[in-house]
Amino acid sequence: MALRDAVEKVNGSLEKYLMIITGSALVFSTLLTFAGVILRYLFGISYEWNEELCRYSMIVIVYLWAGSMVRKNQHISFTLFSDHLKATGRFLHRLAINVLVLFFGVPIAWWGFQLAKAAWEAELKTLSLLFPLWPAYAIVPVGVVLIVIQAFLDTVWMGIERFMRTREAD
Repeated sequence: MALRDAVEKVNGSLEKYLMIITGSALVFSTLLTFAGVILRYLFGISYEWNEELCRYSMIVIVYLWAGSMVRKNQHISFTLFSDHLKATGRFLHRLAINVLVLFFGVPIAWWGFQLAKAAWEAELKTLSLLFPLWPAYAIVPVGVVLIVIQAFLDTVWMGIERFMRTREAD
């Protein structure tokens, strides 16, 4: 029970902080978009950096919240196959998906961090030439790392639930 509670506590804390970050990014993006519309249509002023910050805010929202959505099964999914599985089949299907996420997520995150590092070393800038490009590149691998963490915690949770169920049956 202690391990299960610890996993749930870690998941809850992670989701709480990610909700604060992604919620703040959503409010920030909404305010920037609103200000951009007002400036453009009332005063004829348009700033390129405004669009860039909105775009990067949306990328932050998508990648940082994706792991929690997968864990809670709130993402768009094709369930034609998995809906027809019995409990053991669903368990194995979910386990296989988590293993694939772990298997492919780690190299994708590694490659993403290498790309962000290269952008930092080359001092690349965004299109408006106001912001460095490496933070935008780093959002993707950070999001993938969070998805991998969620997949790992989900796999641990599944193992705990399966182990507890078999112990209760004995």
